[in-house]
Amino acid sequence: MESSPPAFLASIFLVRSARNLAAVLVLCEAGWAPEAQTLLRAMVEDMVTLAYISTDPDKLAAAWLGFENRRLPDREELFAALTGAEPPDRADRPRYERWTKLGFNGMAERADTVVPGLTEYLGYVYPILSDRAHGNTSASGMYLRMHPDGSLEPLYLPSDTQLAITLCNAVTAAYTTAERANALGVTVDLPPIESAEQRIYEACGLPSMPQAHES
Repeated sequence: MESSPPAFLASIFLVRSARNLAAVLVLCEAGWAPEAQTLLRAMVEDMVTLAYISTDPDKLAAAWLGFENRRLPDREELFAALTGAEPPDRADRPRYERWTKLGFNGMAERADTVVPGLTEYLGYVYPILSDRAHGNTSASGMYLRMHPDGSLEPLYLPSDTQLAITLCNAVTAAYTTAERANALGVTVDLPPIESAEQRIYEACGLPSMPQAHES
């Protein structure tokens, strides 16, 4: 790995991606694909963030590494919340803070210059993942089935529903993250990951995603 802020940052995202992918695999093997999709959403968001950072590595890596979300509770506040004690005064806490002025869609549009087709891919995938993460009404069919007689069946047992598409997208997110990490100076053996992506799409009977390469 190169000794640089972009490579250091990329290594963090790469390890996080590998851990999330392992967790998705465990959940899918147990039949919990909709639950795995909440982790898949995090993988996709990290993929977009890292791709965006790679459009201006030095500037954006420094911004990300220097960011500290002071809105999060500190140790004293957590202790007060757990014990019922009076919370400490945090008058210095900012109301809003970001490491970049762009929102998710803005980052994705910039990232599309180095990962061609990214915004089109997100248009298909991200709304579904957001439904899973937020529990929107459109996702309710994953948890209840209404029968013709009007009775409701709670779908609380594991099943094979959406396993294939979840696994395929998780590997795609992991591959794209690895490819961007490689572009930022982290040594990654990409061909085995690319081959694994192709094989899993073939095994699931789905068309393989176009590979992302630095433009």
